[in-house]
Amino acid sequence: MKLIHKLSLALAGALLLAAALVVPLASASEAQPEVTDVKGDAASRKDSRDLTAAFFHTETNDSFMVNLTLVALETYTTPSEIQNAPTTEYEVYFSVGTSNFAVGCKVPIHGPLGFTIQFDLRSVSYGNNSTTESPLGTLSGCRYDVAGHSIQWLVPKSQFGNITAGTHLTKTWAAVYNKNFGDTIRKIEDRGPTNGYGKDYIIRGTPGAEIIDVRLSVDNQTQACKPNEPAVFKLSVFNNGTSQISIDLFNSTPDRGWTVEFSLTNLTIAANVTRTVSVLVACPRNAANRTSAIISVYGKITVAGSNQTSQTNTLYLTSKVNYIPPKPVEDTFLVKLLKFFTKPTLMTYLVLALIVVAIAGGGAGIAVRRMRRRRDEAPVPAMPTSLPMK
Repeated sequence: MKLIHKLSLALAGALLLAAALVVPLASASEAQPEVTDVKGDAASRKDSRDLTAAFFHTETNDSFMVNLTLVALETYTTPSEIQNAPTTEYEVYFSVGTSNFAVGCKVPIHGPLGFTIQFDLRSVSYGNNSTTESPLGTLSGCRYDVAGHSIQWLVPKSQFGNITAGTHLTKTWAAVYNKNFGDTIRKIEDRGPTNGYGKDYIIRGTPGAEIIDVRLSVDNQTQACKPNEPAVFKLSVFNNGTSQISIDLFNSTPDRGWTVEFSLTNLTIAANVTRTVSVLVACPRNAANRTSAIISVYGKITVAGSNQTSQTNTLYLTSKVNYIPPKPVEDTFLVKLLKFFTKPTLMTYLVLALIVVAIAGGGAGIAVRRMRRRRDEAPVPAMPTSLPMK
């Protein structure tokens, strides 16, 4: 009985070694994976627990593939690790609608004297910084590819009900866990991305069925401008479709005197990629403060290598004149005096009348003083000559 058990274990190890020598599958999605992660950040620093990317590929009407790549994979558990009897689990997570799932690969101590590797699909519930997972069934047609340092799952679409072309697989991420003999819980070794989720994958059915979906967004739909200083909008163009596209950007005719300029008007964007374009909206030089103009921006799409066309959503950008007019240079006293007398106002006439009265009064006073002076300065009659003596 013991001999049969050993022979079965050896056979399992041989099958594993044979799978390790299979040439890895090529994938069109490998260049643009939904999930990415940096190398060298596994908790134990083991290459076989250090994930680098995860992506979805090779889709048909009935199934799709999920691929998880790592820095390396082990053909068998190393002697230094055998004493710990480790169980390593590799998982890629995604959501369909409001339901959450994961494909798992459970690797107990393995190799020529090890156990078989298990592939399955799991239902996932998210809690506060934790996940609860329940098995939905085993998966066949999966691969543990040591030569290609990747794990591949073949996932039937029938597991997700009505999953049609255009359906998004959202909340994508991946993780590697490890649990040694005697541990009560498994410990996370690596997560990709480190925080949050990766990109969506869009179901399209049979290869060749393209989903065209390009979304325009902007950092702020209202921006301030000044004369000779345009408003600058940062426009994001995200290709949420299934193939590379070419897009031409257009804008509505601006108000008279306003101008619109794009940093780029034609872009080529691969699937799941975002490009950024600057949109400059300038107001007239003599624009009044607080005036504004609304410009609509949209794009026309052409699928690369196809005659399929479409159009993006439309954004409405508001450029508002907002500036503090420069304070004029203060006039000198003489200029102020000149402006005062050249402006025919009632106050001007009153001041002029007062000045005339003052001048006239001053002249009259001078005349009176002169008359008084002349009177005071009139010559005194000479003393009469003395009479001759008798």
